[in-house]
Amino acid sequence: MKTIMVCIKHRYTDKPSCGGRGSDALACALEQLIADRQAQVKVHRFPCLGLCELGPNMKVVAGEMFHHVSEAMLPDILQSALDEPED
Repeated sequence: MKTIMVCIKHRYTDKPSCGGRGSDALACALEQLIADRQAQVKVHRFPCLGLCELGPNMKVVAGEMFHHVSEAMLPDILQSALDEPED
């Protein structure tokens, strides 16, 4: 099954983090979009994808990395996962 990794790292300092920028809510919205489309894609909440200053970050496993993710980008991220060939 295809997988989209969502960084959910929370930093409790003044440094940026994906979790601090709303990645938990984005992961939930992505899961709802997947369910609505009955897509064969799973969401994996991951502790850190690096590049915190560019977050929220998502990565299609074996595919593209997305930075500064917003809810408006979720359909394109899902489509990227669906377009990625199976292993």
